[in-house]
Amino acid sequence: MQEETIQFFCDGLKLEGVLRYPNSIPKPVPTMLIIHGSMEHDRDGNMLKTPDNKKIYPKNMFLEISRRICKEGFATFSWDKRGFGKSEGPSGDYFSQARDAKAAFDVLSSRKDIVDANRIVIFGQSAGVLVACLFAKDDNRPYKYVLSGGLYSEYKDMMSFNYHRARDYAKTSPENLKWVEQNDLWGLVLGINLDRMFEAILKGKNKFVMNYKGQTWNRRLDLKTYSPENSCKNQFKYIKKPTLIIHGDADLNVPVQDAPKIKEELNRNENKNVRLVIIKNADHSFQQAAPDWDTRMRERMSLSSFKRPFVESYFHNIIEFLKEEN
Repeated sequence: MQEETIQFFCDGLKLEGVLRYPNSIPKPVPTMLIIHGSMEHDRDGNMLKTPDNKKIYPKNMFLEISRRICKEGFATFSWDKRGFGKSEGPSGDYFSQARDAKAAFDVLSSRKDIVDANRIVIFGQSAGVLVACLFAKDDNRPYKYVLSGGLYSEYKDMMSFNYHRARDYAKTSPENLKWVEQNDLWGLVLGINLDRMFEAILKGKNKFVMNYKGQTWNRRLDLKTYSPENSCKNQFKYIKKPTLIIHGDADLNVPVQDAPKIKEELNRNENKNVRLVIIKNADHSFQQAAPDWDTRMRERMSLSSFKRPFVESYFHNIIEFLKEEN
């Protein structure tokens, strides 16, 4: 595949990404616009920073997707999130990310030498699924949607699913407490304080302070995101195009039970062209899950799961969906 760096603007900020496209296939070609989740910060789909500054291994999720689908005659575009890589700004919220995605879509649509503007597919990973829904609310241009590891549950339930795990695991023994403190301190602190944080949200507080063993964290609370009308389950009604919902059965970030609920919600809102695929032994990033529960939990908390290989059937299902004529 070939790569071309592209700069574009949104809300007065300069953002930078990469257009990847096949070498020898006649153009223009169908193109997939890739939207980050919370665990992807740069154009290649890597996480670059955590609140507790833990070591992060590169996973290159978006790069791996691009390598495979470019071989099949498709292009991709992904960019550095606001405040990361070569993109300007403070980091934004889901609503600014939707505006960034629209600006990226506009740029792609203008590149008629490479991109078939009538066949641009929106791909959302994790929180990027919510961003894809917000995009669809105001823009009907996408050809298809791929919703990868998306959330349907309430934010509070999802965060409890993630962070109470670290808290509860640390309680099981002094050795496990020490391990969690060393490998997932942020998860532990948030898990301990999560119920109080949501009490603060209900009271309309926009800041929350957490303390643990002499350390202090100040967390900004985005009340707009946590408001009931902006919950994920209320946003899927905007997606009316052919949709692939794909989820790992060993996902420890978003419960796999959310995936069929998304399909039901799309069908309920008159989108009948929906496919649901559950990938066996795949985690939230569609990397191979450890065979035993304890290792799986530890790898999730330490992010060492990023070192594992991807499950190839994930890419195969995306390519099959992209190739279908609708």
